[in-house]
Amino acid sequence: MLKEAFWAGAIGGLFWLDRYQIGQLMLSRPVVVGPVIGWALGSVAIGLAVGTLFEVLWLRRPPIGGFIAPEVTFSASIAAATATIVGNETNFDIIALALLSFMLFMPLSFLGSRLDLVLRIGLGKLAIPAELAILDRSRPKILFYFIASLGLGFTVCFIAQVPIIILGSLVLGPLVSAWPENMVPALKLAYFSIPAIGGLDMLAGNFERAPLALFLLGVTFSLGCYFLL
Repeated sequence: MLKEAFWAGAIGGLFWLDRYQIGQLMLSRPVVVGPVIGWALGSVAIGLAVGTLFEVLWLRRPPIGGFIAPEVTFSASIAAATATIVGNETNFDIIALALLSFMLFMPLSFLGSRLDLVLRIGLGKLAIPAELAILDRSRPKILFYFIASLGLGFTVCFIAQVPIIILGSLVLGPLVSAWPENMVPALKLAYFSIPAIGGLDMLAGNFERAPLALFLLGVTFSLGCYFLL
């Protein structure tokens, strides 16, 4: 468990940098982070199942300008890692496991936004000497502050994620073991209900024919997947 937690924390820390520090290639989206962490820990399917839930629920809230959105990269990394660790040790249904992990760790999105704020304050303090270094054309200092800012972002995410993943695995594992078998279908149905909620949220304020048709198509597809799975 410790090894997996450190691997997941490191990967999550690297992806967190993509949000606004380096790249901004949308690699920090949950639908990317989840499968990558799942792959690293042994199950792409679990990581994708978890990442999809976070993606559709928070799709319309990117961190633009000074707005600090709920930090889904942080919470999705933890949820995907924990679900994969527990899934590797049990035969619990993947869809049901993803839903339980999502429900358990979704509130961490708001904790992640607080960490994001702390990080931005720290980066703001580093920006002052970095600007002076740019004015002085001191390449070694510029490189130092650049690396320091990336190191700060990675470290904040890594240190916060690892203990939560370890603790979360100790909580999710017994929860899965104690979950009644006859209640597993309910979790699977709830899993496919969340994309519908995300679709309704995106339609809010833009209830036109084309988005409505796509939403109904998505609901039909979700229900079809549920009955097939």
